[in-house]
Amino acid sequence: MLLVEDESLVAMLAEDMLLDLGCEVAVAMRLNKALDFARSGDFDLAVLDVNLGDARSYPIADLLLERRTPFLFATGYGQKGLEGAYRCVPVLQKPYQVEPLEHLLLRLLTGGMTLPDGGRELLPPCRCQDTQAGGNRFRADQIR
Repeated sequence: MLLVEDESLVAMLAEDMLLDLGCEVAVAMRLNKALDFARSGDFDLAVLDVNLGDARSYPIADLLLERRTPFLFATGYGQKGLEGAYRCVPVLQKPYQVEPLEHLLLRLLTGGMTLPDGGRELLPPCRCQDTQAGGNRFRADQIR
């Protein structure tokens, strides 16, 4: 899981939530570091804060779309806070809360994501969903 969040306390809170969900997390607090991670890492999912100080996370989003890595945006502004080309991407309303975060991660893992051209990206089955526990509980892939 790639987590891009520029505020350290918020990043630590979100990282803790993701760890509690069983994720392995790489945290980037700056655009350049996040781009490096996105280029070199093999992530199942990503959570991108829209505003990174004086930058936006859209270059990371473009790279993730290119690599067909599902992601969501986190922002306090909701869908209205996104540029038009990115309004099809799921948004987690800040402040981070574990239930909506888990819900959106499951949605990305099981339903793919709508692409900017209106198409739907079908994702391969992921072992991140613990179906043996009798529900749709998100659990990170322990094999990797």
